[in-house]
Amino acid sequence: MTVLCDFTQIIGDTPVTIGDPKPVWEQTFNTGGRESGSTGFLIFNVRGLTYTNVDVNVKLNNRVIGKIARYGGLNDADKNENAKYWYTQMVAFNGSDLNNGNNEVQIEAVGFPGSTDTNRFDDFEIKDMMCFFHQSA
Repeated sequence: MTVLCDFTQIIGDTPVTIGDPKPVWEQTFNTGGRESGSTGFLIFNVRGLTYTNVDVNVKLNNRVIGKIARYGGLNDADKNENAKYWYTQMVAFNGSDLNNGNNEVQIEAVGFPGSTDTNRFDDFEIKDMMCFFHQSA
């Protein structure tokens, strides 16, 4: 049996903000013909996440498959400076976590020390999200 690698774009180059303006971001995408026994991965760019003290869960079809790493251990000046730059993150998962067809990725905002009623979340952005998966020929 021949197995191929395929991919689908979930988000393009226009950033999506997750945080106070949008505490939960969800997007559907299709992986028709996926090979369930092989590893897949999400790869994307992130900026922000400099004030939180926790990593962000990444869910695929309502199951946590990994985390977005925060940029911890920074002083306040570095937090503001680091928030300007994009970093690539990758989350690997079992191919059986994908449906043979429609799927949903979900990312929820996280709080931070010193949050208030009007500023509850450490706002961050994601862009250029792709899902790579094996597909039977």
